[in-house]
Amino acid sequence: MSHCFYVSSPLIAEGLALREALFYCIAKGLRAVKCESDSLQLIRALNEETPISEIYGIIADILNLVVAFDYVSFVWIPRSENKAADALAKQALSNASFVASSMNPRV
Repeated sequence: MSHCFYVSSPLIAEGLALREALFYCIAKGLRAVKCESDSLQLIRALNEETPISEIYGIIADILNLVVAFDYVSFVWIPRSENKAADALAKQALSNASFVASSMNPRV
């Protein structure tokens, strides 16, 4: 599992999380996955293979990982149906902020 202390946008964070999830699924030997996200921009970029300069490399990585599966789908879901994941992401961000501030005490 990877951890990033600084990510410049929610879109990048969402893309990195999805890429990491696919690596995990591959490591566990899963052959079919359904990936759900409340990031419409990310899901459209993956399904339509539409380049977005901000996450071009991440999208390319994800699309390269897809060949490891027999079946993959990328599905948009409303944020209201993704509350658990959203809360977990916010908690992780809060914890990372605390750790980062602890590592850089002000003089």
